[in-house]
Amino acid sequence: MRLTVLIAWSLPLIAVAQPVVPGFERFPRDNHAQQIAAGEVLINELNCVACHVSAGEKAKRFQQRQAPILFTSHNPAAPGWIRNWLMSPHKLKPGTLMPDLLHGLDSDKKSEAVEALSHYLMSLSPSVSSETAMTGDSDEGKKLYRSIGCAQCHAPDAKDNGRDIPLGELRVKYTHANLIKFLRDPLHSRPAGRMPRIPMTEQESAHLSAYLRAGLKPIDLNRLTRDSAAFKLQRKGAKLFNSLRCANCHQSSKFSVQPVLSKPLPELNHQRGCLAQKPAASVPDFQLNADQRTAITAALQAKPVVPTLLSETHHQMRLLNCTACHDRKVLGQPDSQRDELFLGLGKDLGDEGRRPPTLTGVGAKLTESALHKVLRGNGPVRPYLATRMPDFGEEHANHLTQLLAVTDVRADVKPTPRDGNENKVGRNKYGRELMGVRGLNCITCHQLAGHKSLGIQALDLASAPERLRPEWFRDYLINPASFRPGTRMPSFWPEGKAVSSILGRNTELQIDSLWVYLNELEQTRLPEGLEKKGGFELKPINRPIVFRTFMADAGTHAIAIGFPAGVHAAFDSESVGWTTVWRGKFLDAESTWDDRFTPLAKPLGTNIIKLPSGPAVGLLQDGMPWPKGGLDFLGYRLSKGGTPTMLYRHGKTDITDTLTPISDGLQRRMEFIGGEGNLWVRLAVAREFRTSERGEWIGDNKLTLIVPNARKRAIKGSSELITPIKLKATDKTVLEVQLSW
Repeated sequence: MRLTVLIAWSLPLIAVAQPVVPGFERFPRDNHAQQIAAGEVLINELNCVACHVSAGEKAKRFQQRQAPILFTSHNPAAPGWIRNWLMSPHKLKPGTLMPDLLHGLDSDKKSEAVEALSHYLMSLSPSVSSETAMTGDSDEGKKLYRSIGCAQCHAPDAKDNGRDIPLGELRVKYTHANLIKFLRDPLHSRPAGRMPRIPMTEQESAHLSAYLRAGLKPIDLNRLTRDSAAFKLQRKGAKLFNSLRCANCHQSSKFSVQPVLSKPLPELNHQRGCLAQKPAASVPDFQLNADQRTAITAALQAKPVVPTLLSETHHQMRLLNCTACHDRKVLGQPDSQRDELFLGLGKDLGDEGRRPPTLTGVGAKLTESALHKVLRGNGPVRPYLATRMPDFGEEHANHLTQLLAVTDVRADVKPTPRDGNENKVGRNKYGRELMGVRGLNCITCHQLAGHKSLGIQALDLASAPERLRPEWFRDYLINPASFRPGTRMPSFWPEGKAVSSILGRNTELQIDSLWVYLNELEQTRLPEGLEKKGGFELKPINRPIVFRTFMADAGTHAIAIGFPAGVHAAFDSESVGWTTVWRGKFLDAESTWDDRFTPLAKPLGTNIIKLPSGPAVGLLQDGMPWPKGGLDFLGYRLSKGGTPTMLYRHGKTDITDTLTPISDGLQRRMEFIGGEGNLWVRLAVAREFRTSERGEWIGDNKLTLIVPNARKRAIKGSSELITPIKLKATDKTVLEVQLSW
């Protein structure tokens, strides 16, 4: 009885609240269809299918939500918190989704059950140690709580109110060190993603912890029975844990228990069990209010309907509470009373600089890879927003990315002019001109590749190619207000008509030139207004640079490839063959970018090796020189990592040719598809080649090649290293060569 009194005195004095589910509370329930949708959300969030199997079409509508994991290093349990929690979860955390499983017991029996369960659960929990942690500032924590997004889901004053998602008595549940760990990675113990990971530093999480744990001293009920009595209590608690079916919802690394199921959903009596106004002692008590019981009943009684992609998408977005921060047409928008909590860190950006972007049509705006990245809380492109995009976990990121990409597809969208015409429409040169101060002056507002704009510091345009779909980019530029009403972004192509005379006022060519420029930004010069004279060295850092230029040995149709690994190569697309490889620095682009005539570009690095000029592949006749033509260059394609593959053709044979850095040089891979008979590949020319072992050839220029079936032939005082290619009409032939020097 003494334990009961202690607990009663320590509980917070707040009224018991119904389960708080944003996907239910924040959406209208004015008609039957809305009631059904709201009930479906509740059935999912209360995890009804953990005990009641859904079948048929209902299985598609009702899903199981992962409950918190018991227990992890991020949320070890304290005996005082467990006892309070089991005694009355709705009083300790008003609005919790956790039902009261012991509500049918009298006070003495409930105290006994709580004591037994506490002993068992503490045997599952890592020990709560006096771990040292970074000191936090409560005032700084309050600022963060109200600005980075916490207060859009939880109460703005961090006090549970029965309307917002409750926090509970955090100072009772967590030590300062454990709360820091939890805030840094809540998905570790709460995989459902309803509490997502907000990107933050350890210091920021320490500030938040200091704020959230401020107030009264923690309840000190750490005493557990020891010795043989403790063992008996643990055994009794384990039996209770199983009989109460706790493992139907919760998982732990310490046990593996098969769920014990109740009646299937279609067989439930909607006036009894959990849905009764006063649930019987044998069933969980969720503290449902009348509106919630009505909505759940409507969902259970509804005739099976196959969900549409749109309804499934919006259902998932309701579960994740997306409209707490974003608006989406038809679905909803943030609470207007919390609008002041959306803060901007930049100047003169207005509402666009403080409110998170709209989610209307986001699946048609962002590429799937960008959507996935956003949903994992990675790569923010709006550093001027105080609110941070959280990480909802891999499962939600994959699922919602696919749903949005399909649901938001725009009908009858005209393809961009570069579809099928790569490198034949827009031009980098004109894109740069349009971007600069003598063109459309984009850089007055927008940052570019980390370079500050000339005015307000709006979104960095360098992120566009990796994030945006080109059709959306084009249509947004023509009419920004149709995509984001109220935007300050002007249209330089009102009603599709260009205001700039560049490219003969051709709207398609202008916009595509901007797209080409942004795609090639890493290998081109900054627009006029941002560029500083000098310093034109190209430095491949994160991905290869593919640079078309006039170049010594590679001619006026040169394609230079710079690899971050520090090995580089040049390809002559006119004669169709590799001409040069080197190490160290890549290229100085001034001779290409400057409008006046300057000498041909030369490699900046060292260890420069010249390869044979002329076509890489040809038909060979005994005693005759290597042919001068015979290949048609078809362009190149880029891998996801940016490595180019050269494409060319000899007669009926299609050829791909790729160089990839390896530890001591380059790996060359060639594929031959179609045609009949034999072709030859000329790999190198030297005064003489020597071989130290089978397949390894060393030229007098110190170039070493490892290639099977190679042979050398003497021709006009020099030696050519060549290898035959036996073509296969119905399959491909592969040649792999290693080059080191």
